[in-house]
Amino acid sequence: RRSWRLARNVWVDMGAIFATIGATVASSYAFVTPVRAKAQTRTKRSASTAVGARWMCDARTNPSKAHAEWFILKYSACWIASVGVVIALSLYESFGKWGYLLYCGACAAPALAWPLMFPCAADRGRPLGERYIVKANLWIAVFGFIGNYWYTHYFYNVLKADYTFPAHRLNDVPISMYLMTHAYFMFYHVLSNAALRRIRTGFVDNRARFVFECVAIGAMSYTTAFMESLTICGFPYYDFENRHMAYTLGSAFYGIYFLVSFPMFLRVNETKPMPMSQVFWESMGSGMAVLCLLDFVRVHLR
Repeated sequence: RRSWRLARNVWVDMGAIFATIGATVASSYAFVTPVRAKAQTRTKRSASTAVGARWMCDARTNPSKAHAEWFILKYSACWIASVGVVIALSLYESFGKWGYLLYCGACAAPALAWPLMFPCAADRGRPLGERYIVKANLWIAVFGFIGNYWYTHYFYNVLKADYTFPAHRLNDVPISMYLMTHAYFMFYHVLSNAALRRIRTGFVDNRARFVFECVAIGAMSYTTAFMESLTICGFPYYDFENRHMAYTLGSAFYGIYFLVSFPMFLRVNETKPMPMSQVFWESMGSGMAVLCLLDFVRVHLR
């Protein structure tokens, strides 16, 4: 009875939180001005350059990034389905240290290996450092490594979280989680790219759009963090001392990652090519920004 009451309290609180998020998004949306499509003259030039509100990258002007984003979405559907099967059938019970490492590595590796083996037409013959998929993998790999190596300890200390499955570890974090994070973050950030691109191409650039975009980033960040916590609740070896706190406060804590990373990741090759060195340092800078924000919250909660 007590566990039922606690579960009910979690859902009541989460319902209130998401109702507030939804109301805030709706309120900020009310003030934005949609971009009105201008009549285009029927010339070859206007037909080839007309670009309106869109979710996905324009394959005509940025084919390397457009192909990479579609590939990541399709590949993500495969590993997400496999995770569902592994958890539903409790296959993880037979993994052991090497099993976790191999499975998580198999989920992460295709993000880079497949596009390198089978490049799209826009990437064939192009140096690796100029391909969007390589830059995207570098950005996420750097940010994900920082997140696992440093940020995980905030969850250990603030939320009393713990990985209890057998694992090879680096800084007391399972190495398999470094790999799995790469697959998760590639998926999350392509979705955030689509949402932010739709806002930036679909509404007039003014203060109202800026506010709406900030609210949308906050809403996506919290929702992403909560949905990950909810979907892995069937995995018994990622434990929290207080699951209510993990869902409510923990989602906000985890969402701080994405407050920074979602808009920063969109910058990679969005309007112009970004050098690999800049990709690396922007990811490092984003990691430092998140580290500062997490520590500010830790100090406040102490």
